[in-house]
Amino acid sequence: MQTMLIEFPQLGSFSREWLEENPEQAQELLAQCKGRYPVCKCREPGLPLYIARRNRLYLARVPNSGPQHAPCCPSYEPDRSLCGLSIYSARALSDCGEGRVAVKLGVPLTIRGERAGAPVTSAQPMAAEHRFRDSVELPGLLHLLWERAGFNRWNPRMRHRRHYRQVYKYFLEAAETIQIRRYPLTRHLYVPEPYAPDQALEIEARRQRAFRELSQTASGVPLRILVFGRLRSIVETAAGPGLRLAHLPNEFVIGMPRDKLARLCHSTAFAWLDARSLHPEFQLLVLLTMQRAPHAHWQLEDLTGMVTTEEYLPVFSIEEALVVKRLVLEERHFYKPLPYDGRPTRFPNFLLTDCGEATVPLEIVAGNAADAATRRLRIAEYEANQQRYWLWDASERALPPTLLEPAA
Repeated sequence: MQTMLIEFPQLGSFSREWLEENPEQAQELLAQCKGRYPVCKCREPGLPLYIARRNRLYLARVPNSGPQHAPCCPSYEPDRSLCGLSIYSARALSDCGEGRVAVKLGVPLTIRGERAGAPVTSAQPMAAEHRFRDSVELPGLLHLLWERAGFNRWNPRMRHRRHYRQVYKYFLEAAETIQIRRYPLTRHLYVPEPYAPDQALEIEARRQRAFRELSQTASGVPLRILVFGRLRSIVETAAGPGLRLAHLPNEFVIGMPRDKLARLCHSTAFAWLDARSLHPEFQLLVLLTMQRAPHAHWQLEDLTGMVTTEEYLPVFSIEEALVVKRLVLEERHFYKPLPYDGRPTRFPNFLLTDCGEATVPLEIVAGNAADAATRRLRIAEYEANQQRYWLWDASERALPPTLLEPAA
């Protein structure tokens, strides 16, 4: 793979690897160049970038320029038609500039006279398919955060470098770029911080303070809290089922209705060994809303789950998990399209980004007849357009075939 160079006006050219491995010097360089446009040399004559700030300075691609970058470039982003962002209208998602996006959330966060613990109905059910959706539901919000955090992309340099500490950092940075009404998403979101045994009491104090602040407005109006975390276990309590999240005290249990538990288990069934145990090679990440129930315990109201591999790469079937394992072991570069609030079959399972000037879609034909038919229609389009693609028909062979060779 070619070395990705960034040309900084009057300051020289630096590789992306150098910028990543020398964060302090990189911040100084970005500060000196603020207000000018560095040039990404992934293609000739180059594509302009700009310098934005979250908690730190970083390089950002110019809006709508993602597909113009080389597929192997970190600034590359597929055309919107190749990911779930294409299902939303401008009412649901609107660009705020400086890398920020305003989201119309379909799940109400303000509690206005509702009975505590009463079920919350999403504005647009997951089962419904619209030409364009006018709001973003919990699955879409989780996928938006995951994509903005960069965890649906992979290159071999990431191996053994993705841990919860990185997820915590980049997930919160992504949340800062998403605006719900007038506030960044972090005004409503809690993410458990990485656990340190020698700081257990301090961490617990910060959690309690965060819950107090997130659960009401400055004027005292009650709010639902958004919580993101990795599922530790499902437990049965006197009040019914509950879930425990990693990096929270083992005694902290969030009560959940049985129908929500059944829905979660059904949508992620391939990752479970039995009714309460995940396969050890999978992780189940959840995004949920909760509020205090009358008995003072925290009660889950709605949730969505996303299965990932140990490297935090999202997968939506056992077949995808097998392909991801192959891709990682063979040190490939790839992008995982996320469906957001749409159906996963609307998009390729993966896009190889190390095969030259164009991405190569990977298609897995599996599942029910309707899903298989959708993928076969897309495959027919590839063939009509003489576009390279890779196909695994899981009904014909148990393991995926050989992958296409990467570009030299």
